[in-house]
Order: sequence, then structure tokens, then C-alpha cells
Amino acid sequence: MITAGCDIGSLFAKAVILDGDQLLAGRVLRTTGNIADEINGLVRAVIQEAGLERERVACLIGTGNGADLLPGADGVEDVVSCVGAASGYYLPEIQLCIDVGGQSTTALLLNPEGEVADFMRNDKCASGSGRFLEVMSEKLKIGLAEIDRTVARSQNHIEISNQCGVFAESEVITHLNNGESVPDILAGVCASVARMVTAQGRRFGAAEHYTLTGGVAKIQTVARIIQEKLGGTFHPFPSDPQLAAAIGAALLGQSD
Repeated sequence: MITAGCDIGSLFAKAVILDGDQLLAGRVLRTTGNIADEINGLVRAVIQEAGLERERVACLIGTGNGADLLPGADGVEDVVSCVGAASGYYLPEIQLCIDVGGQSTTALLLNPEGEVADFMRNDKCASGSGRFLEVMSEKLKIGLAEIDRTVARSQNHIEISNQCGVFAESEVITHLNNGESVPDILAGVCASVARMVTAQGRRFGAAEHYTLTGGVAKIQTVARIIQEKLGGTFHPFPSDPQLAAAIGAALLGQSD
């Protein structure tokens, strides 16, 4: 059965096509304003990438903050259920999934059947989120794709002590004005994000097996620090971790 899933988050929209549990195509789009048109184009593009006609797609399931804006959706699922469905299906051995999105970090506790037993979300402060990392990188004039290469040049990372995004931004500017190197400051920013994500991940206690999903999971510097702090056994999501919710939506569409 061929299904599509579209996750419309606060910063990015993601769309995938599944044939059973096989990923045929997946795309990520930074949204800019005209959400409905952008999402419609994204879905068309991912169907074309899969080499299909729209009629071959049995259903299209939306998720995320903007799911109601998805044209032609056959249903909507909450993002926790979608991330849980994807991580539990492809990684049945894990007990914990930490999803780091654009504006929030969510810890999902999974039962032995791979279902979400409980979850905790930190959405009151964005300091452990993708948006925080993006804002700090912009202050340093570094693109998200350049973070890992830049941090690799760090000689002595600078600690970012403030967890509030506004104060942390001021702290970064102060370090720049004091002549600290961009790689050292950025290393400190990554460590700060990892610290917040780790704290969220520990809210259910220690997990022997876990994974990371969401766009921030693609930043290897942050992911590595989280793994060092959490210990246990890390299981990489088998495809782009930023696509996890969209994949879960498509999986849930097959059970409807």
C-alpha cells in the first residue's frame, strides 16, 4: 500500500512516500510564508520523485503544527503518535525517543510493543530546540549545514551559561566582542543545546536503548554530546531523522 505523510512544523515541512514500510522518497522544505502553496508543491514534488501519479497514493496523512493547512489530506495525526510510530516500528529495541524539533524537545517513552506509553514536551523555552541553534548560528554568521565543520576547528569551547534564549544570545554577542573565536563559541552553543536535550531525555529515568529524531539530530556535534551524556546504547534512526514524523504519519495511514 502506497501512502504519503506530511509533517508541517514551525520551521520546516517534510513529506514522504512509503510503499509498505519502504521509503520511496522524502523531502524537506524550509517554509517561508505562503504555507498552503508551499506544502502543495512539496507533496507534488515528493510524489514525482517517487515516480508516481497522485492516484497511486492511497492516502495522505498530515501531522505537525500546521497539519490543518495540508491540501487534500485524508486525515490528521498528532505528531507524538507519528514520531512514536516511526521510531517504534523501525527500532523495536528502543525504550526512548527524543524528538528535537524547531520549537520544542519531546521525550517519548515507548513500551515493549513499540507504542508511546508516555511523553513529556518542553515547549515553554526554545533553548534546547532547532530554532535556538539556528538563531545562535545566525549571530555567528554560520549556516546550519556548516555547524559540524566549524566546531571541528574549535580549540577550547566557550561555555554558554544562560539557558534563556534571549540572554544566551546576548552572551554569544559578548563573547564575539571579547574576541573569542567563532568555532569555540559555536562549540559552546552546541553543548548548551545538548545539555537541555539531555535533561529532557532523562525525565523518564535512564534508558538503555534510545534514538534521536528531528532536525537537530542531524547536527553530529549535538548528537554526539547527547550520546556521551546519556550513555546507554544509541540507535540511529534508519533514514533522515528529520523525516521521522512524516514517516510515522504515512505508516499510520496504512492502518486506517
